[in-house]
Amino acid sequence: MGFFLAFLVLTTIFLPIVALSQVGRLALSLIFVLTLISGAFATIQHRILIYLVVVLAISTLTVALIAEFIPLHSSLLGETVLKLACLSILVFMTLKRTLRPGPVTVYRVMGGIAGYLLIGFTWTFAYQLVVQQVPSAIHFEAGVADVSSRQLTHLIYFSFVTLTTVGYGDAYPVHPAARSLAVAEALVGQLYVAILIASLVGMALQAKSGSVREGVPDSVVGWDGG
Repeated sequence: MGFFLAFLVLTTIFLPIVALSQVGRLALSLIFVLTLISGAFATIQHRILIYLVVVLAISTLTVALIAEFIPLHSSLLGETVLKLACLSILVFMTLKRTLRPGPVTVYRVMGGIAGYLLIGFTWTFAYQLVVQQVPSAIHFEAGVADVSSRQLTHLIYFSFVTLTTVGYGDAYPVHPAARSLAVAEALVGQLYVAILIASLVGMALQAKSGSVREGVPDSVVGWDGG
């Protein structure tokens, strides 16, 4: 979980400031796949789902390699769909384990942070899917490189600005599909924080009142109490 969360944080902060070359995109694809696999083992308990994410992640890397050297629209679209599928599974399983009943531990808090960042990345690829169909779906200020050239860095920036409802005004959705995604992401971003905090407070109060079983060390309990 530590490596998984660290990569998500570093990617969120540093990736938007760079423009990715072909080598950079290939390196990012490899790191992305390794992160997905580590995230699957850290958050998913069912072996079938773990194997599913691993297969999808490896398929994503394969399609990404094909897309770099044979940049067909279908290969680019397939790469984005596979990444979106992997992230959707990880988001669901991470939130399921984070919000389930049990004591509040550092693993649960880390899971909550990872879930929030995963939501931002999931929407990033949803935006990319729209941009691949309609390159002008999201307007960026003058001077920003062409988003349709798979400069994912701009979409990551736009996604997290929308998720946190900052809205600097330097990027905004134009196409109806992009606008719908932006509204949904802003709502999810606000509701997630409120629900997560309320859930953690409720779990802490339950633990104090003795409703949760006692005497089990955190190292044994893990992040979900099971």
